[in-house]
Amino acid sequence: MRDRSREKASPAMGEVARGSRARRRAAAEDARKPALMYVLESRSWGGAEAYVRHIIEGLDREAWDVSLACLQTEALAPLLVWARQAGLRLHALPGERPQHLPALVTFFRTHRPDIAHFNLHHPFACRYAILAATLAGVPVRIATNHLPTIPPNVYTWKGRLALWLAYRCVHVMLVDSETNRRRALAHYPIAPGKLRVVPHGIRVEDFPTEGTRASVAAEFGLNAQGPIVGTVGRLSPQKATEDFIEAAALLHQRFPDAQFLIVGEGERRAELEHLVEVRGLPANVRFTGYREDVPRLLAAMDVFVLPSLYEGMPFSILEAMAAARPVVATRVDGVPEIVVDGETGLLVPPREPERL
Repeated sequence: MRDRSREKASPAMGEVARGSRARRRAAAEDARKPALMYVLESRSWGGAEAYVRHIIEGLDREAWDVSLACLQTEALAPLLVWARQAGLRLHALPGERPQHLPALVTFFRTHRPDIAHFNLHHPFACRYAILAATLAGVPVRIATNHLPTIPPNVYTWKGRLALWLAYRCVHVMLVDSETNRRRALAHYPIAPGKLRVVPHGIRVEDFPTEGTRASVAAEFGLNAQGPIVGTVGRLSPQKATEDFIEAAALLHQRFPDAQFLIVGEGERRAELEHLVEVRGLPANVRFTGYREDVPRLLAAMDVFVLPSLYEGMPFSILEAMAAARPVVATRVDGVPEIVVDGETGLLVPPREPERL
């Protein structure tokens, strides 16, 4: 005799089981931390990379599932080493060119971030990554434009079209200063309602104001009793380190005991070292290369100098101010928003070593 009660119960039990599985999936989804992915296309260490590091270090890692997607280059080693030591999930970005778009779509579909935060070390960076994230259905897309000062006419019409599409696909674009907000609106196809000004911040407590001079002088063969003038930044055309060297040569004529510290690494190092030789300054100028102990080096300086041709809101100036060092910098872009000329530092026009 057939047990019809079991036949009647089976559909109900199946429904209960399906409901239970659905509730477990929903509970697991609720328990899952939101996935936040930072995306970089730069090939070397600089301000955009320092920004990402500062932001991630300040996040509540218990609340966010944080990952970093970037190109795997030797010059990015400082960021990659830090990311591994910090326990971040590190992803190799497939590329940054138009032909990489299909691979980028697959990349975002595979990793499925809830939020993708793109960091534009120049205004055209990440445009194909942004388009790919949109096509892959990433729910929230944020971009930080670190240098909206570069005009778009230096790029091809195809590149400008991709940029126009990408900028339409971001939900919010961050800039670091009011000056750069105006530049972004003037130069690029971004809706005013999407722009937010979020100035950079640093941990002031990380920067000693004294106590390192003797050890720094000993490490680099400097006279601890003589004046030390320094600059910190990537050795690239933007930073105009050659103007620092030219100014150092002029200063050396008046103050023979002046010493100069160039902190940073980059593609122009050999060229700049040659300029130091030509100007007869090898006994007075030291190149440190990339350093993790920038706060220690800043505390050993008497004056900090930044001769850049263009900037966002430079971390190096904020760090020098945190170390209580006088600042001499060029009057470009966001710099006057943090250095009040004649009060918190001195500002000069770019490309004028004599004024510097």
